[in-house]
Amino acid sequence: MWNNRPIIIRIKRHENVHPFIQALHAQHVPLKRVVFREQEVAFETTMHYLSKIRRVRRRYRLKMAVYYADELQVFRAQIWTLLGLAMMVLIPLLCAQVIWRVDIEAASPELEQRLGKTFQDTFQLETPMSKKVLPSDAVIRQKLLEEHRDLSWVHIEKYGGRVILRPQESPKQTKATNEKLATHLVATKSGVITHFNIQNGERKISVNDTAYEGDILVSGVIESGEDQVFVGAKGEVYADYWLECSFKIPTKLRMETLQQKQWRVLVKGIHNEKVDYVQKKDLPNWLDPYVSIVEEQYTKKMQVELNESKIDSLLIPLLHEKVLRSLPAKTVIKKENLLQVKWGNGTVEGKVLFLVNENIASPIQGLQGE
Repeated sequence: MWNNRPIIIRIKRHENVHPFIQALHAQHVPLKRVVFREQEVAFETTMHYLSKIRRVRRRYRLKMAVYYADELQVFRAQIWTLLGLAMMVLIPLLCAQVIWRVDIEAASPELEQRLGKTFQDTFQLETPMSKKVLPSDAVIRQKLLEEHRDLSWVHIEKYGGRVILRPQESPKQTKATNEKLATHLVATKSGVITHFNIQNGERKISVNDTAYEGDILVSGVIESGEDQVFVGAKGEVYADYWLECSFKIPTKLRMETLQQKQWRVLVKGIHNEKVDYVQKKDLPNWLDPYVSIVEEQYTKKMQVELNESKIDSLLIPLLHEKVLRSLPAKTVIKKENLLQVKWGNGTVEGKVLFLVNENIASPIQGLQGE
């Protein structure tokens, strides 16, 4: 029997009711909870026998009404109900294993476009895709930071089947340039050479070699036979090295996060407050004394309490940003390893090991004949 859904049949009282019920028994139709009332007779059976009951009813010319006995039940033990419940559980589980969208939310459309192109060229991924195909957050962040040295961090957030990349730009740093070419570029730190950016000079070390503090990385003096020709040394030499940092910060922090930039029109005489702005529009001389159009950078203040669940999402990015600000421009932190962490007395302290990629070349001046 493929359909065992229970039904209730109500028959109007008639002299043929008893012969009708006897005929159903003769045809082996199971009847449950048979109730005789003044106006009707009711009994319970299953949908499987409904067609047989209707044929017998027509023979005895009785009025019959059919009702489902499980109308008020939340769960019906039927094969289609079980299949539907299985699909309701399996479909969300299967969809949760798929990445449907990878979005980039940056401060400018140009940065979004550049970061999107780098992401696509580096990983060659097409949505929708399995979550197993998506590289880890650390790999994605490392590759993007290596290609875009103007970024200090890339926040990666996942909501179901959506991945959001939020790049954070490094603070602008200006450095005075000295056009005078140096005699050599020497190493200020020990590390493994990753790449060169040389305009002048001759390399004295190769990629993947270990350079030690004081080693000559690029020579500005080229030997030609017995003569030495001064060409000068200029450029950058990047190397990886490990940097261990200790920290001790309160667990309750007050933070300010950058929001979207907005343009604002200020009318003198109405807006008298002092406004800190990012940039200002150039207006005609006759309009400038009365109106200003400025772009403001809004911030959002919040209080956050650190706990163990926020180590990867909040503590590590804070330490990353703090250490990066203390390093020279174009420096990239490729990886962070939390060595130890200790909670107590409203503070958290510990040590973090950073894998830093930095320009370790420093120019030195000397006699051109050296």
